[in-house]
Amino acid sequence: MPASVWQVPETCDWNDYVREADHALISAGWTVLHPRICHDTPTLTPASRTTWNGPIPAIVHLHWPEKLAAALGAQRALALIGELREAGTRIVQTLHNLAPHEPRPDLARFRTTIDAMTDGAQYFSAEHERVAREHRPALPALALHLPHPRYSTPRPAVPMACLGRLRPYKRTAEFAAAVLAGEDNLRLLVAGHPDDAETDRRLRTMAEADFRLDYRPGFLSTAEFRELLAAVEWVVLPYQRLHSSGVLVEALQAGTRVLSVAPLGGASLYGSFEHDRWLVLPEWDDHAAIRAWRSVVSRSCITLPTWPDAASALVSFYAAVIAAPPRRS
Repeated sequence: MPASVWQVPETCDWNDYVREADHALISAGWTVLHPRICHDTPTLTPASRTTWNGPIPAIVHLHWPEKLAAALGAQRALALIGELREAGTRIVQTLHNLAPHEPRPDLARFRTTIDAMTDGAQYFSAEHERVAREHRPALPALALHLPHPRYSTPRPAVPMACLGRLRPYKRTAEFAAAVLAGEDNLRLLVAGHPDDAETDRRLRTMAEADFRLDYRPGFLSTAEFRELLAAVEWVVLPYQRLHSSGVLVEALQAGTRVLSVAPLGGASLYGSFEHDRWLVLPEWDDHAAIRAWRSVVSRSCITLPTWPDAASALVSFYAAVIAAPPRRS
C-alpha cells in the first residue's frame, strides 16, 4: 500500500531516529515528505513556512509534537494538524517519553488536544502503554507495541584482528589455524610486518587456502594501524605470556575490545574495564579463547528490532489506521 508520510520533526540533530525511519520507510515503498516546516535543531528556529504546500500525506507521524508547536506556535500547529485531518490525513503518534520535550505550561492544552486528534499510537511495550494511558487518557484505542529499533551503525566487516609485528612468541599463525579449524564463517584479519619467515609462510599458505583469513604483511604506519583498530571489533593477543604491549594500550585507548591472557601485574594495572570490553583469560589456549569470546559475544547481542523490521511493522500499522473509521476528536 504505497503512500506518503510526514514525520514530525522532519529532521533531528540530536540522534539518527528520524533519519533512519525515513530510509526504512522509503525502502518499504513509502514516500517521505519534507515540507520544511519542522526541524529539531539546537536553536529550534521558526519554520520556514507555516502552511502546507504539496501532496496531502496519508499519515502524519508525530514523534515529538511539541517541536511543531515550537516551530509554528501552538495555535497554528493545531490548526495545521486539523486542516490535514480534514483533508483525509490520519495522525499517528509515538510516545517516546511521557515527559514532554518542551515542558512549558502553555503547551499542556496543546498536548491534550493533539492526543485527541491522534488516530493511532505507538508504544515501546504494553507496560509503556498502560503507564501512558494513566497520564494521558485522550490517547486513541488503536495501538502498536514496537520496541525502539536499533540503529544501523555499520558493524566492522572483520570481528577479530591480530595487529602489529609478527613474531613467533605472539603465536599469530597458531591462533589463525585455530580460527580456521572452526566450521563457521568467523573471519580474522592479520596485519603487520613478519619478522619471522616461517610465520609469514604459514600465514600466506592459510590465507591462500581459506578466504576467512585476511593476511596483510607489511609495516603499518601509526595512521594505518589506528585506522585498522577502528575497522575491527576485537583485537586478539594470543600470547602465552603478556608482559607489556603497545598494541594492547592502543586498543584499550581506542575503545576496541581486547581478548588476551591476563598480563603480568594484572589487568588492573591498565585501569578498570567491563568484562565484555577486555576479556582476560587466566591462561591462554587458542580453542578455549575462541569459546570464551563466543560466549561474551552471544551474551552481549542486542535483540531490538532492526529498522527494516520496524518499517514493516509501522507500514502495517499505518494500513490499519487508514482502514479504521476516522476518529472523532
